[in-house]
Amino acid sequence: MAAEIFTEDYKITNFETNLHGTITLQYLLDVIVQASEDQSQAINLGTEKVQENGVTWVVIQYDVDIKELPKAGQPVKLQTQGTSYTKSFANRHFWIRDMDGHILVEVKSLWVMMNLTTRKMVRIPESVVTPYGSEKVKRLERLHKLHKFDVDNAKKMKFPVTFNDIDFNGHVGNTRYINWMSDTLSFDFQKGRLPTGFSIKFEDEVRYGDQVTSEVNIIDDGNTTVHQIMVDGKARSMAEITWKKIN
Repeated sequence: MAAEIFTEDYKITNFETNLHGTITLQYLLDVIVQASEDQSQAINLGTEKVQENGVTWVVIQYDVDIKELPKAGQPVKLQTQGTSYTKSFANRHFWIRDMDGHILVEVKSLWVMMNLTTRKMVRIPESVVTPYGSEKVKRLERLHKLHKFDVDNAKKMKFPVTFNDIDFNGHVGNTRYINWMSDTLSFDFQKGRLPTGFSIKFEDEVRYGDQVTSEVNIIDDGNTTVHQIMVDGKARSMAEITWKKIN
């Protein structure tokens, strides 16, 4: 039996969009994650309830396929499904659809459970996945393998980590990284292109007071950008964004 697909209506607000009038990549992730939290709240497994056991969900990777970015003022349907899990990892899918049911954005994601005290990954308790109807499997679907980063041909930009970057887990919210990454790209580059998809992988936490260096390679004649977030010489997050040119 397939896991339940949770659906809720949403309207894209002006402040969630950019110069193109389309939702930003950070807010795109924000709204789908909120849909998963709303599903969890509905079955009494919201963040606060899970954290009562000293653990919390942490995302490892998002693979995002963008057919059309939602626009300011557009009503959409947000959908999410906790599809499958092993003893250590869980898959969750998301969809953003227009009101006629056409898929605008599709997202696959990989999650782990982290101990809030040790900050280490722990075994996923059955009690926090079975209420979603998720299937226990031996192996999960593999997500996208990112391009290798070329450190010798990187453009760099530095950012301080401030109080407002920190989320309820005590580290930088995972949706913040994609903004740091895209901010390394010039105004003209982003004005002349729209993203068609991206994959972002999270390796380690970024904490308050850290100094972030966002690095980018522009390849494939500007059709692909490869990114990494560095702190103290260590990669904390990597991503790959694909683009299409617009008039």
